[in-house]
Amino acid sequence: MVENVGSELFTAAKRQSRVELVIDTFERLLIEKKLKPGDRIPNEFELTKSLSTSRGTLREAMKILASFGVVEIKPGDGTYVSQSMNKHLFDRLVFQLILSDADKTQLMELRELIEVGLVKLIVENATDEDLAEIEKRHLAMVERVEAHLADPKELTRFDIAFHTALGKASRNQLVGRIYEFTLDLFTPSMEETHQQPDRGVNAVKFHGRLVEALKTRDRSKAIAAVEDSIQQWMLHSR
Repeated sequence: MVENVGSELFTAAKRQSRVELVIDTFERLLIEKKLKPGDRIPNEFELTKSLSTSRGTLREAMKILASFGVVEIKPGDGTYVSQSMNKHLFDRLVFQLILSDADKTQLMELRELIEVGLVKLIVENATDEDLAEIEKRHLAMVERVEAHLADPKELTRFDIAFHTALGKASRNQLVGRIYEFTLDLFTPSMEETHQQPDRGVNAVKFHGRLVEALKTRDRSKAIAAVEDSIQQWMLHSR
């Protein structure tokens, strides 16, 4: 059921650029749960009046929010808060992380922080079907590595598919999406490691250890497998 939101919610919290004011107001209302997925946003006239801004400024802000996947504009119907998470929601953070020019040690620490927490969730939450999907992705990569058929880009695609299955198996949509976006940061270094002479041998070895630990839901062994895998990745990506 669609809930209509009153324009009185949209009031400026501080002095700032007009476009930022609109965007930050939406952010505040979402955090405070005063705006919820599926809510219909007040019309343009009401919002310009509530925010004391022009139609041009409001339209620019709404385009930015739509590009981030925060709102969905339906011509002839209205504007709604998006009902599902969108990759674009993380795009701004991705660019900020890229521009931060973090070194490989910092990337390793970020990956370890996320993946150790991830495997804990998988051990606790994953279904047997989730674990079967992880093993399926692993075996697909093993087949290509053992047959010496995959080039670095293809191996990287198999590697990403394996890690994507891990994210889904956490059964936590927030963690899964955040992990998915961090994989974008690691993709270049993954491809670099797959250019090494072993051509994916080390990756499937550590993936195999992780798969076996997850199948038996052994949290300690799963964490150890992740930590060893990340250390190996770090050595090969220097």
